[in-house]
Amino acid sequence: MELVSGKMPTNEIFGDEMNMVKWVEMHVDKHGEELIDPELKPLLPDEEYAAFKVLEIALQCTKATPHERPSSRKACDLLLHVFNNRVVNFEKKNLEYYK
Repeated sequence: MELVSGKMPTNEIFGDEMNMVKWVEMHVDKHGEELIDPELKPLLPDEEYAAFKVLEIALQCTKATPHERPSSRKACDLLLHVFNNRVVNFEKKNLEYYK
């Protein structure tokens, strides 16, 4: 969450009643612009989608009970899937551009 948002868990935006996990949960379904670090922008549509998928995986990893969380191996597999799909989509678009 810190990597995508560019915020630390102690950021003042969260205040006393909020934490980073709750904040991301509140905004991820709406694909809120404030979730993505401005330093990462501008993003291509596939990159923005990938950033939100990474946030969704991060949320899975913060579930309250261990049986709700993915294993480290599963989390890595999910992240690799996001990365590989982003690369494939980028390559497809480049091939279409050069036709």
